[in-house]
Amino acid sequence: MNKTAQILLVLFLSFSISCVPARKLEELQVSYDNLKSDYDEMKILKEFCDTSLLDLKSSYAFAEKEYSEAMRKCDEQKILCEKTQASYEILNKNYKNLVNSNENTKKDLRYELKRLDNQLEEKRGELFAKEAKLEAQEAKAENLKKQLDITANNLKERERRVNELEANLAAQEKAVTELKDKLTESLIGYKNSGISVVQKEGKIYVSLDNSLLFASGKTDIDWKGKTALLKVAESLKDLDDFDIMVEGHTDNQPMNSNTIKDNWDLSVLRATSVVRYLTTEGKMDPLKIIPSGRSKYVPLNEAQTKEAYAQNRRIEIILTPKLDQLMDILK
Repeated sequence: MNKTAQILLVLFLSFSISCVPARKLEELQVSYDNLKSDYDEMKILKEFCDTSLLDLKSSYAFAEKEYSEAMRKCDEQKILCEKTQASYEILNKNYKNLVNSNENTKKDLRYELKRLDNQLEEKRGELFAKEAKLEAQEAKAENLKKQLDITANNLKERERRVNELEANLAAQEKAVTELKDKLTESLIGYKNSGISVVQKEGKIYVSLDNSLLFASGKTDIDWKGKTALLKVAESLKDLDDFDIMVEGHTDNQPMNSNTIKDNWDLSVLRATSVVRYLTTEGKMDPLKIIPSGRSKYVPLNEAQTKEAYAQNRRIEIILTPKLDQLMDILK
């Protein structure tokens, strides 16, 4: 209560006391005391209220400050939210565009994937085909390698056989040359008597003129021919590596004889006479010598003269190296 109110109360009480009796005064005193008690309580309550008001004002000021700060932050958040909302709308728009683009991309990717799958399938088919072809080529190459190995071995074997054959041919050629030299030496005394020894085509030809062996149209051997044939037999009777062919040759003049039919007959009979003499008197093995007649069909000189006719009438002893060993090598 303020001072003015207190003064008025004291004046009121003083006036009341002067105007009322004692009993009344007592009642007033009681009322006063009650009022004073109430006043004290009200004063205490007022002080409490003042204190509470100060506290409330302080709390209000703090709350108002916090409210302002909260409003500021709210404004900031609102601005941020608006920015975020704008960003969200942009993002949402971009997202939709991206989704649409993604759908298109998916379609393109699905198309591209399908195309790549087809291409891959084609490539896989090509790869399988190439692998199959490669396997076939490898198998073929393996077979070729085997064939090459076989061929190489065959070539080695053939080379060995060729070398062996060449060695045998060289040995035969040497044997032929040696035999030819031996015959030439043994018949050197008959060189000018119608005997010649010639080596050609790997064979030896001992040619005897008919004038040395036979009279005209005859098949009996003259003594001069027998002597020459004994020389030949001496050189050939131990010969094992040669085939011996005795060929009779005539001229082309017709035969005029009752006992001999033609030149075929004459050529064979003369060759047989020579073989018979070589095997009987010359002691040659009959299994090693073969007679044959060639008639007029292998002339040395085709001229139609007496000299040509005389040259064509002959006996040829043909010595041919046996080919048994060579054939064995070639098998």
